[in-house]
Amino acid sequence: MTVSRARLLRQLYPYKPPSTSVDHLVVGGGVVGLSVAAALVNQTGRDRTTFVVERRGQLGQETTARNSEVIHSGIYYPVGSLKSRLCIAGRDLLYNRCQRLQIGYKNTGKIVVATAKDQIPYLHRLQAHSAHSSFLSDPSDNTSSRIYAEFLSGDEARNLEPDLSSKVCAALHIPSTGIVDSQGLVDSLELEVEDPDYNPSPSGERRGEGVIVKGTRVVRIDREEQGEGWVVQMETGWEDLGEGEKGEVESVRAGVVINAAGLNSVSLCEGVVPEDEMVHLWPVKGNYMSYKGPGIGKVSRLIYPCPSANVDHLGTHLTLDLDGHVRFGPDVETIGTAADAKANPDFWQSHLAAIDTPEAISLFARSVSDYLSIDPSGLSPDYSGIRPNIAPPGAGFSDFLIRHGEDRKGFVELLGFNSPGLTSSLAVGAYVAKMIGRDVYRSKSE
Repeated sequence: MTVSRARLLRQLYPYKPPSTSVDHLVVGGGVVGLSVAAALVNQTGRDRTTFVVERRGQLGQETTARNSEVIHSGIYYPVGSLKSRLCIAGRDLLYNRCQRLQIGYKNTGKIVVATAKDQIPYLHRLQAHSAHSSFLSDPSDNTSSRIYAEFLSGDEARNLEPDLSSKVCAALHIPSTGIVDSQGLVDSLELEVEDPDYNPSPSGERRGEGVIVKGTRVVRIDREEQGEGWVVQMETGWEDLGEGEKGEVESVRAGVVINAAGLNSVSLCEGVVPEDEMVHLWPVKGNYMSYKGPGIGKVSRLIYPCPSANVDHLGTHLTLDLDGHVRFGPDVETIGTAADAKANPDFWQSHLAAIDTPEAISLFARSVSDYLSIDPSGLSPDYSGIRPNIAPPGAGFSDFLIRHGEDRKGFVELLGFNSPGLTSSLAVGAYVAKMIGRDVYRSKSE
């Protein structure tokens, strides 16, 4: 039987009464947690306090810092799913925020390319999905879709992207895709949480107080013994400790806890969520390769292949950064099981090194050779990221999970925030703040 890290921590850190109190405590200082905190500060009233607790010494250093920085259109996700709704809303909020607050971004657009005739039906299905009535501002006009997609012949695709190979026989152009400076977004949200003069409300309404605490991890969460809140025990200075050593430990009473801890979020649910309602974490690694060489000199958009039968993966695609550098990735590499993640939620850290074997480089080169002519010697390992998946490999589509159970009022779980988590983040913040206002504060006033 696997002994979980969460259970061991609860044994090592016995219950400790709180020494102070806050209204909201957000666990996790990635882009999703910061977006939730910013929304709570702005939307739940001037007399309420919001604390963000981030275990690393800097914000946004795990999932947020290790992704492709793509602003996704929302075209891939099932109608009505949280990923579809929050990605599209978040995309629009993100473009608006970048424009207003001078965060680096570029609306590049992207094309999805078919390199064989049997892939063309996939493009037609994707285009039909984009024209679903729920996406149209004008029901009689498919071009009014919030995820508008234009079908192109192979020649039309090469007119847009001259470096595409002659194998490309059709494509789908999706103009709403882009790229963003993820660290710039993190910095902007940090300012918004803590500085009342940054990004003030257009109405001039006063906001709540926000505080961010870094280098502090949550070691256990308990129901308040008397009352409706939660007692969150935290440890500061934990990263440099030896086996059995403890840092500075403090407990805080929080009226609402938002678990936005990403790769550590499932572990934090233990001791709070009943065993039969627990989900499992299946971390998946994605590797990226940078490229310098021939065959990409005129590329100006992101380029995605049609995915293979592997439904967990959209294919190894070309992305750009804001300096115009080209990367390929991510791939999909299974690095462990749910049991591994339960025993040690941080086991993924030993897998962070980007793959650099000749076989891996050759595989990347082959995966893009159908739609671009590149020189494999120009590929080099760049970085890798870990996705906090809550479905096992091969399970197919898995939606975001946002839970606020009636039997654990005030404890909000944000689980499975893989792609398009970055794009969706601002909409997630608004969604969670509205949910807390409805489920927590309105019910208290009735």
